[in-house]
Amino acid sequence: MNYWRMSFRLGSNGVEVWEQCRKQGIAAMGYYYNGEPVVGDCRNITEKEFDAIWRESGVRSRTGKSSLKHVVFHMKEGDVIYAKKGTEIVGKGKIAEEYDYKPGIVKQDGVRWEHYVKVDWNTDFKPFVLDLSANQHTVLKINQERLARIREKEYGTDINLTPDIIDEVASAEEGKKYIREASFRQRNRKLIEQKKANSDYRCEVCGMRYEDVYGEIGKDYIIAHHLEPIGNRDEAAKTTLDDIALVCSNCHDMLHKTNPPMSIEELRTQLYQ
Repeated sequence: MNYWRMSFRLGSNGVEVWEQCRKQGIAAMGYYYNGEPVVGDCRNITEKEFDAIWRESGVRSRTGKSSLKHVVFHMKEGDVIYAKKGTEIVGKGKIAEEYDYKPGIVKQDGVRWEHYVKVDWNTDFKPFVLDLSANQHTVLKINQERLARIREKEYGTDINLTPDIIDEVASAEEGKKYIREASFRQRNRKLIEQKKANSDYRCEVCGMRYEDVYGEIGKDYIIAHHLEPIGNRDEAAKTTLDDIALVCSNCHDMLHKTNPPMSIEELRTQLYQ
């Protein structure tokens, strides 16, 4: 099982079609260039053929290409999709049927998408605010760190790992690692809050401070990064303030581009070399 975050908006400030997709029981997207779809019906082509069509189109968008490829080739029955709307996670559903193609299956105010998967959207899902960054991606495959952050919001600070939750995450490739991460985060929340309270909320890699860039909405915002990855721990281990670094979302993503993650010093050296 894989987890995905998906937005349902045409461009960064365009038409929002989440409600239409929810009502139709689908997750859909399209990508257009000069008014025409970059790639048409993908039901009978391979990933290599998809890549060739995209390359020949001359479109340079890597995020657009990867997002559409996820819908066409990578989303599988049983995978979970979290629907994104601005800074909110507004829906959750499980893929019921894999990729299909129907021109105009989503049509609204200039939007005319045709690539989709069928989804059983959860009617009891309660939206919450959570910015997972990488917002330029229409479709984002959720890694374990981001999944733990979603779960923390979805089930509350005092998350109770009930059998149904454990069954769902344990069926994922690294489910057991998530359960370890979730319980670890609950035990260490006060430590993280203390680390932040003692800081100036400035990224330890690049020096960026959210309040300086975004004003009031960025006040007291920063991400806690564990210098020893939680997922690498086979059992509980004591964590101190010195084991946590405070970083911006961009640097946090870059730290985790390697496995194991880079050190703060290594990334800072790459940034300023």
